[in-house]
Amino acid sequence: MRRIQLVALVFVVLLAGSPLLVSASDEPDFDVYAPENIVEPGEETDLELEIRNGASPYEDDSDVGEAPSTEARDVTIQLHEDGAPVDVKTNETALPEMSAQTLLSETFTVAVDENATAGVYDLEAEIEYTHDDDSTSTDTETVELIVAEQARFETGDVASDLVVGDRGTVAVELTNTGVENASDAVVQFDSPDENLATITPTTDESELTSGSEAFVGDWEINETVTVEAGMELADDAVARTYPVTMTVQFRDGEGVDRTSRELRVGAESVHEQSFDVKSVTTDLYVGEDGTVSGELVNHGPKPIENGVLVLEDGDGIDLSVNPDERLGAASNVYPRETQYAVGDLEPGESAPFEFRIGVGGEAEPGPRILEADVRYRNAHGDVRMTNDPVDLTLDVAPERDEFAVEVLEPTQEAGETRTVDLEITNQKDETLTDIEPKLFTNEPLDGGDDDPFVPELGPGESATISFEVSVADGATPQTYRLQLDFRYDDERSNSQLTDTYRVPIEVVEPEDDGFSALAVGAVVGLLGFVAAATWWFRDRLAPYAAKLPYVGGGSSSAERRSSSGSGGVGRSYEYDEGSTGTETGFDESEIGGRERTDDPLEDEGDRSIDRDR
Repeated sequence: MRRIQLVALVFVVLLAGSPLLVSASDEPDFDVYAPENIVEPGEETDLELEIRNGASPYEDDSDVGEAPSTEARDVTIQLHEDGAPVDVKTNETALPEMSAQTLLSETFTVAVDENATAGVYDLEAEIEYTHDDDSTSTDTETVELIVAEQARFETGDVASDLVVGDRGTVAVELTNTGVENASDAVVQFDSPDENLATITPTTDESELTSGSEAFVGDWEINETVTVEAGMELADDAVARTYPVTMTVQFRDGEGVDRTSRELRVGAESVHEQSFDVKSVTTDLYVGEDGTVSGELVNHGPKPIENGVLVLEDGDGIDLSVNPDERLGAASNVYPRETQYAVGDLEPGESAPFEFRIGVGGEAEPGPRILEADVRYRNAHGDVRMTNDPVDLTLDVAPERDEFAVEVLEPTQEAGETRTVDLEITNQKDETLTDIEPKLFTNEPLDGGDDDPFVPELGPGESATISFEVSVADGATPQTYRLQLDFRYDDERSNSQLTDTYRVPIEVVEPEDDGFSALAVGAVVGLLGFVAAATWWFRDRLAPYAAKLPYVGGGSSSAERRSSSGSGGVGRSYEYDEGSTGTETGFDESEIGGRERTDDPLEDEGDRSIDRDR
């Protein structure tokens, strides 16, 4: 039927385009027809009408002479149902002036009844206008409308997980609400918005065809299928609801190819996947390797799988670039690793990361910005990378010594040779091995040939090394320095040589303990003199000492006493009560001729007086 109408339309147009076949008319003559006049029960569609003023601009079929006045002014058109199972939603519509052979199009919204019976129906198009004598005329034309006895489709629930800058899906429920089954059905997706490009769709009912089409196959009356379309939003799109259109191509019960009216739904979208870092800490020093650590946060809106934080590893920052552009790697900062896997992250979830970073010896201390991207897989397994990097703020501290060196006993006497113990501590954040200290001295200090060796020192660990150090006699008491350096291997087995370390040695005068060699000599000499003098006086006084009387005590009882005096002179005597006493070897005449009395007490008294003298 539709093909017949199209052929008839072409024939009418050909006739209208030939001036030899058009009858002359002195007033407007209208024709109205609908190029697409097939509708479905229950649908609301825009019915396009083409209105043509078919009057001839020539008199008596000739192109000679004055043309008749066939122009229509103040033209209005109104469409009436005239018993058809439809409801015309558009009111009377005004048209511009229409001269002869003018063709215009006007659209009317028509709602077809849900229970409309398939068939051909007539609508009335009422055209009102004025012409040359200002009289008003009305022309009524019939428009044919076909209610098709075919499948038709309605949309149901819509689910969307569209993300700005990423791929998502739009799932739509479609139901065949027509009066017959459809076969070989294919759903075609599209969007009038340029930010939403369609990609290969999926369906839970059947296999896919290529492009933006989903093959459904046989589709029975009242059957509902869910069709998913894979769609992708542009990076610069905004998060909002985007229009998605669908049409269904199918074969009707007679095997005729049909196309449904266009179906439209709204698909919501969310902002782009975003990430951030928190709790970033660094222990970076100029000329050293260190670490930067923190936590990567998934701000959503979707979960990610197999997330990886990826560092830039370029040659440096060009400060002349637009600040909106990527910075690249920070100057004199060299990531030892450029990837750290954080795994799966739900929205709002975070995971720790840590990178080992090298800082060049020529670097200046201060803050740095290191850019990092997040590589992940979305819910569909597609690999994605963030459009905007996250910034890692690094704080680079000034250069520091590899070792802390402390002298355990920094004081040494002039002229002394002793072992000096040094405590060394690894100040780096890595284990150092094969540590070989080397000592250097200047006068008045002199070092031995010691070669201490430390096999290994972990971060913060200490060890004691020893060197023999001599201080020259007569060295000026003051602070001198010992110099040493270290050769060691770092964790990458690279041999390193430190700068020279300087540690103080305080040289002091020898301590005075109060008994020096001179004092010892003096004491020995004095003792010798005293001994000699003693022997000399003993030899001189011995004869006189032998002649001195013995002075002793008396008693009523008999006593026997013996004594030896100087010079070995011995005396013995006895006292018996009532006796006068005897003495042996004693010559009283030699002590002044004092006579001894018979009374012992009196005699004792005399001796006492004599001792007092």
